[in-house]
Amino acid sequence: MSRSIKISCFVFLLFLMTGCSHSDSDPVTSEKAVSTEESNQKNFKTDDGKIEIVIFNKGNFSEDTLKAIKEETLDYCNHLQKKNISIPSPSKIYLHLYKEEKVSYSSGNTIHLYWVKDGNYPLVHELTHVLFGHNHDHVTQEGLAIFMQDSYSDEKVFPNYKGDIHGIMNYLMMQEVMLPLETLLQKDQIFSYLNPNKDSHSLRWLAYIESASFSSFLIHEYGIESFLKIYDQPNLTNEIHTVYGKKLEQLEDEWKEFVQEKPLPNEELIHRNDSQLPEIINHLEVNKSELLKAF
Repeated sequence: MSRSIKISCFVFLLFLMTGCSHSDSDPVTSEKAVSTEESNQKNFKTDDGKIEIVIFNKGNFSEDTLKAIKEETLDYCNHLQKKNISIPSPSKIYLHLYKEEKVSYSSGNTIHLYWVKDGNYPLVHELTHVLFGHNHDHVTQEGLAIFMQDSYSDEKVFPNYKGDIHGIMNYLMMQEVMLPLETLLQKDQIFSYLNPNKDSHSLRWLAYIESASFSSFLIHEYGIESFLKIYDQPNLTNEIHTVYGKKLEQLEDEWKEFVQEKPLPNEELIHRNDSQLPEIINHLEVNKSELLKAF
């Protein structure tokens, strides 16, 4: 009996130890999960304290990468403040970071930023959409976003991969590959990412290039203040006439003259392998009759 009691006590003690060990591990696991979640979320504010940026590190990027994202965001916001550019920005911006090589996009005050692992991500482009708003007109929306990306970022991103936007536009004009501005204003589907194929992708790239070049021309010649009065406005053709005192056709002619004075891009930019430019431009040149006549 004594031996049986001892065995029973031993088994009972083991059961207690196992039970205690299991209950102790639950809080630890929970704390680790919370710690991981918190480490993947970073909050900071702009220097004036008006905008809070919440980063969701969905690609488990290093502290150096997060620091670079933060610095580029703050630098851009500071540049806007120094130029006294008034913007209807939200009080909070949510920034999701991904490793995948997909198309970055923004919706409301939320940015989904891809290509972060590669290092060439359109952060300033998407920040511009969120800070200035993006509801109506694609020409000024994308035009300003590309202008700001080129002005305040070193990343080589779609559509010009840091190449001079006017030089590329000049090259396209010489190849007779372009759409009338009125078409870009009226045919919103050109900017759409629905039903992606080689034709729609090439035409969308062309629309981005033209929008960026025309917007940059307006900012360069008439100032950012006037441009922001037409930015993201419905009935843009009428707004342009109201703000600039000129019809769209007249400004389009001025823009073309402006572009034709710019140097053509070098062969390396047009044919290099680290961007989509060679394939897109070649597709447009070969198929321009069919692609452009549809509009």
